[in-house]
Amino acid sequence: MLIMNSLALVNRLITEKTEDELSKYLSDTWDRVWSDTDKKHGYAKLRLFKTVDKINNIIKLGVDFRDKNVADLGCGNGIALIYLRKYFNITGIGVDISKEIIDGLKADANNPSLSFVIGDHRNLKLLSDDQFDIVLSFGVIEHFEEYGLALAEARRILKPGGKLVLIQPNLFSFGVIQEYYLRAIGAWKFGKQKDFSLFYYRSLLRQSGYRNIRYLTMAPYPDMYISRFLDNIFKILIPFWGHYLYLTAEK
Repeated sequence: MLIMNSLALVNRLITEKTEDELSKYLSDTWDRVWSDTDKKHGYAKLRLFKTVDKINNIIKLGVDFRDKNVADLGCGNGIALIYLRKYFNITGIGVDISKEIIDGLKADANNPSLSFVIGDHRNLKLLSDDQFDIVLSFGVIEHFEEYGLALAEARRILKPGGKLVLIQPNLFSFGVIQEYYLRAIGAWKFGKQKDFSLFYYRSLLRQSGYRNIRYLTMAPYPDMYISRFLDNIFKILIPFWGHYLYLTAEK
C-alpha cells in the first residue's frame, strides 16, 4: 500500500506541462511508426506475422485467454486483440497514445466486442479498478521513465488474481548492439528506449506488488537475422539470453 501511495504521489507531482510534452513526443513518434506503409519492412507488417507466435509463447507461460476480459496497453493497430477475439472469444479494450491509429480502429465496425481509446500507460484514468483478467503490454514501458507508474496503473485495473503480460527488449541480447548501430546511422525510429535485464524487470514487478512472476526469453525474428543467429548461440550457454523477454505476473 505504501508503494502504491508513493507512486500516486509521484504521479500528482508531474507537472501538466511535462505530461503534455512527453505525451506529444510519444504520440508523434508512434504516429510516424504506424504510418509506415512499406509492405515488406513497415512496422505494422512485421508485427502482424509475429503476433501468433507471441500469443503461443504467452500460453506456454500459463496464461489462458479463453473468454477473458483483456486490456492491451500500447495496442498499436489492434492485431493482438483482434486475433484473441477471433480465436479465444475475448472481450477487450485497446489503449494507445497514437491518435492516428486509434481513430482508424474506431472507424472499423467489424469488432463490436472490442473498443479502442487514446490513453497513456502511466495514467489510465478512463479504466476502472479491478476491471480486467489480463493486461498486455508489449514493448511499451521501456519508452518512458515512469516504469513504476505504468506497472502500478496496470495492477490497478487488473482483477485480484489477474495477470500482467509484458514483452520487453532484453539487455542480454545482441539486439542491443543492433539498436546502437541503427541509432548511429540514423535509422532508429522508435524514439527513446531503455534496455533492462530480466533481473531488473523482475525487481520492478516485485516493488509494484506483483507476485508469481514467470519469464521466457526468445531470440529475435528473422528480420533481425544477425542478432537472431548470435542470440540462439549464446542462449545455449546462458538460458536467460534472448532479445524478447516475456514476463507474466499476478496481482
